[in-house]
Amino acid sequence: MAGYRVVCPDIIGFGGTDAPPVAPPPSNEGIEYYSFKRAAEDIKELAQQLGCSEIILGGHDWGGAIVYKVALWFPELVTHLFSVCTPHRAPTKTYMPLEAMVSKLPNFGYQLQLASGAVEEHIKTKAQIKQFLNGLYGGKGPNGEVGFDVRKGVLFENLPILRKTPLLDEEMLEYYAEEYCRNGMGGTADSRRLTKKTIDIPVLFIQATKDEALPPAMSEGMEEYVTNMTRKSVPTSHWALWEAPEQVNGMVKEWLEKVDQPKSSL
Repeated sequence: MAGYRVVCPDIIGFGGTDAPPVAPPPSNEGIEYYSFKRAAEDIKELAQQLGCSEIILGGHDWGGAIVYKVALWFPELVTHLFSVCTPHRAPTKTYMPLEAMVSKLPNFGYQLQLASGAVEEHIKTKAQIKQFLNGLYGGKGPNGEVGFDVRKGVLFENLPILRKTPLLDEEMLEYYAEEYCRNGMGGTADSRRLTKKTIDIPVLFIQATKDEALPPAMSEGMEEYVTNMTRKSVPTSHWALWEAPEQVNGMVKEWLEKVDQPKSSL
């Protein structure tokens, strides 16, 4: 892309990676493999193995959340970063349980369902995974039924009746389903050990103006902790990379041309 070497890694638990088991509560042994800190360490190790002393990092959604954390933990590694949809939320001194977070951010209600294990219980076969992905990417039923609600989570009863999402063709849907079949469905973990808040490197934040999971209001005040930020927006839902790929890629390219000279990049 534009003279850059681009590497798209699978985060642990996804794609072709291992998926270490996590013990049930209260021990939760193994959960550390899925924390932001572990993801950041894995990216640093990958960069070292590729011979990159500096990288530009970009991500969307969960990946977007990770790139900020990598820049905070390893500022010497990340020279620039971009995030699509996901704003930077500065770490706090006190840990906020998920339930308390949802009380302040009802649009994160779906995370309660993801953390409960209900998705793993309902979505097991490849056919169910395809229905799940189809619903997540906006497939709708004959009467406008949806498969996902940001406040409730996955609407399992609607999945079988949803028509094909316009965002994924059959080949892509089949590929994603195969990848998820490797390890099955599972949740992720946060980290409580990060105290550095401010990111001073050049940052591009692309907001999807119709994103219900990460609405524009969540990015208000970001400039306090992201001191060198460029804001852009696209009139899409959460799936900006699928709905407006040329527009998003154009924004990233234009921004890179302004803030950096071509280098090897993650």
